[in-house]
Amino acid sequence: MHIEFRIKALIEKVAENTRTFEYAFLSLGKENIKATVKLLKNARYLERDIVKQCEKFRKKTGVHPTWIKVDIVTETETVLFDDVVWDMVNTRRNYIDFGIALDKYWNLAFLPEEINANAFIRPDKNDKSRFVFSEENINNYLKKYTNQTKKYTYNFYQGKEVIKFYTQGFIHDGEAVYTLGDKGLTKNLREVSDVHQEIDRLLIGSTQFLKNMMNDNGKYNYGYFPHFDKNISFYNNLRHASSTYALIEGLHYQGEDISVTEKALDYLINHYLYDIDGVGYIYDDTNGANEIKLGQNAAFIFAICEYLKVNPDNTSYLNAAQKVAKGILPMIDQETGSTVHVLNYPDLSIKEQQRIVYYDGEAALALLRLYQIDGNHEWLDTVKLLFEYFIANDYWQYHDHWLGYCTNELVQIEPAEKYYRFGIQNVSGYLDYMKQRETTYPTFLEMLMATYHLVEKAKNTGYAHIVEELLDEAKFLEVIHIRADYERTGFFYPEIAMYFKNPKRILNAFFIKHHGYRVRIDDIEHYISGYVQYQKVFNR
Repeated sequence: MHIEFRIKALIEKVAENTRTFEYAFLSLGKENIKATVKLLKNARYLERDIVKQCEKFRKKTGVHPTWIKVDIVTETETVLFDDVVWDMVNTRRNYIDFGIALDKYWNLAFLPEEINANAFIRPDKNDKSRFVFSEENINNYLKKYTNQTKKYTYNFYQGKEVIKFYTQGFIHDGEAVYTLGDKGLTKNLREVSDVHQEIDRLLIGSTQFLKNMMNDNGKYNYGYFPHFDKNISFYNNLRHASSTYALIEGLHYQGEDISVTEKALDYLINHYLYDIDGVGYIYDDTNGANEIKLGQNAAFIFAICEYLKVNPDNTSYLNAAQKVAKGILPMIDQETGSTVHVLNYPDLSIKEQQRIVYYDGEAALALLRLYQIDGNHEWLDTVKLLFEYFIANDYWQYHDHWLGYCTNELVQIEPAEKYYRFGIQNVSGYLDYMKQRETTYPTFLEMLMATYHLVEKAKNTGYAHIVEELLDEAKFLEVIHIRADYERTGFFYPEIAMYFKNPKRILNAFFIKHHGYRVRIDDIEHYISGYVQYQKVFNR
């Protein structure tokens, strides 16, 4: 679309949604550079000034901006600098929804997007539990990405008055104009008319992103910290397997070929399958760990099972999953159902009796998924044994999405009242927390959707009284839809990605905002899995 038409469409959207204003910020960007931000001080000439700045952008970069974003200043408040800094460092990391102008002429002013994306608030180097307003990061931004020559110093502003402000944002992303959230937890979230259509768009983008994270050898690029475009150098074979599971799920939901995931499965089989006389273990040697984790074995099995749902004739994959299932059995006490979480590789001695409680749910789900493919009752009997342990030890209190999946599938095979009670308790006392939780926490949606199926099954098999006793069904459905829409705040739309060092690297990924906007394969995994389950039920 021609630049003039795009600007005109943007101006019309601004005019529809705002009355009078004094100041506006203009952010211009494209995929391979951080956005430039310019304060426009004369509202009467907004269109003229945007055209002028777009031409400047073209002269400098050779092309017009792909993304044109306008933030109208809607509220201002004069406050002490020390008070606004206290406010920022005590706000959850990267959740600041207001900007600051450090002088009355607005010569040095920052949008909340600039504050968050450039890590102006960061953990103290000497005490990671507290946060500071970083002189270093602010000056780095001023020097590299603005025309400011003046250096920012914290001491200069102490005791002085500054301006705290809020904005209403609008963006033309190259295809259409969107109004963006103005305040609070949905600040900058684009308004859409059809949330299901939008979630499908997000699934297409994020599944493709995860697919592109895979290298030719089947190993993934593990992830990025986008503030300064840094790779995450660590690796984890458990997350490799569970992310492959989600990638299969996402591709299949979209009707795409899943054969690309064979590289990821083969990577584990060829490099990390430890086979001792037909008993298999997936080990991990990251940073010299040399260990076998119960959850790692489990994730490998349910990734294979997800593949076999689509391509059931691959006997070599089935054989590999069955070997690893045999390796899981000795890690479960066959009398009590208690588990061992970590073994040393290669001698199989116990390294840690317990590490992460979620390994247990993963193990149960893996064996149950494998039983549904090969019909081996040894796997099912072990799952039932595990559930006796889970029920006796109140595992519902851990609100584990893997156990949500597993309970739902177990009642399809054996619809016993104790399983329904356990599965519904997994969420029933947690609804208020999930409804109000300010981080996206994508496993919530996975757990809610697994429980949705469990509730429907209970009502259809004579156990409606359990649902009535344990669950406020109207609130339950409300929380499902709230979480599904809210998770969009964890997606790198252009209006968020444009403020980072390398937008192209992160565009269409999901992220965890309070962990430095971290993009990691398993973060993307949980968003994809939850959204696929949500769309299958509610996107009619």
